[in-house]
Amino acid sequence: MPDKTKEDRLKETIRLLKELGRVGYSALDKGYNEVKAVLSQWVTDGEPVDVDIEFPRHNRLAKVSLPKGDDKAAGIVLKVVS
Repeated sequence: MPDKTKEDRLKETIRLLKELGRVGYSALDKGYNEVKAVLSQWVTDGEPVDVDIEFPRHNRLAKVSLPKGDDKAAGIVLKVVS
């Protein structure tokens, strides 16, 4: 399986950040900025990432999954934490 190109990683990053904005998260949220930093690093180096990032203001945990190969899409799953 070939690796994702930098262009593909950038497209997926833009899609994920837009989706976070659509559901109400913004640069005012610490978690959003952490996700953005992880995504930026992934675009640059292409190394796979699986990390959990807290959104304490929203009582959510973002499970970020960024693959290396082009057979899987990058994704963020938001889970409720109490």
